[in-house]
Amino acid sequence: MVCLAIWAGRAEACMVCIPFPEDTATDQLLQADVVVLARENPDKPFSYIAVEVLKGELDDPRIDLFLDSRTRRRLALDPDECVLLTFGGRDNEWRFASYATAAYSALAGAILARESTFKQWGREENRANFFIPYLADADHAVRELAYLEVGRASYDTIRRADAHVPPALVHSFLADTQYLEWHALYILLLGVDATADEKRVIRAELANRARFNQALNLGAWATALVEIDGAAAIDWLEATYLAVPERDPEIVLEIVKALSVQGARPRSGLRPRIAEGYSQLIQAHPSLAGEVARDLTAWRDWRLVDALTQMRRDRSEMDAATAYAIDVYIGGAPSGD
Repeated sequence: MVCLAIWAGRAEACMVCIPFPEDTATDQLLQADVVVLARENPDKPFSYIAVEVLKGELDDPRIDLFLDSRTRRRLALDPDECVLLTFGGRDNEWRFASYATAAYSALAGAILARESTFKQWGREENRANFFIPYLADADHAVRELAYLEVGRASYDTIRRADAHVPPALVHSFLADTQYLEWHALYILLLGVDATADEKRVIRAELANRARFNQALNLGAWATALVEIDGAAAIDWLEATYLAVPERDPEIVLEIVKALSVQGARPRSGLRPRIAEGYSQLIQAHPSLAGEVARDLTAWRDWRLVDALTQMRRDRSEMDAATAYAIDVYIGGAPSGD
């Protein structure tokens, strides 16, 4: 039952934008004992002095943490900007959290004011809903933090962000090749309530990636394709990726992530069709059977119990994680299924 709960949570989180979420600046603020806004100490160059305490207590405003030359120059150019520093938490030492413009400082204060809410069960969704409006903020650092927070929420929450981010901003961001690795969230937003032109762009992007065997942001484009074309998109993804043994499993895995994200939305009605695609996947790419088992366990869909049981018996060489996922799936099936 513990495994079922863990994998249910895995399926809810969107693994397309941020596959392996790490702590963000928000986590650092919430975990810290002391949070301050600081500038260069005029009495000791290349170190800090606290100018405002946002959290906790501070006996001595002087902070013996190295101030690098680039940040020092930036602070010198704008007396209204600061650096956000934290103390305590996981490390009993001072740590740099972020450069803080006026907008970022205000955001840090708002985050700390909601500390108890962010620490509650389902914190990713609570936090993501708070950060959604900041995706369209004029401040780059604010937008970046909002991306990291919203990007690790569920796909249903990400879909709601579409109402807060103007289409022009989505298009502008996707046109900026300097941020290719940050495009995934905005690709998902492109697929929500897509116009006819946007649908053509999404289909063309998938066709190009399939033709040239490209993996960058493939999961996001595949998620958007399912968003606009539903079951027809799954038909295409199955014929182009899932059921094609010649495809690189690492690239096919990106398609599986997209299907997992869409399958986590029971209201979409696509789970049965995705599960059918998974039956083709485990034949063409048995190394991905563990991913299938984890999704179907979370969805409590037992249609592939016989197929995975047979695979477990026939394949003597199977990595431990895949074997474990399949065993949990088989063991969780109701008796007689």
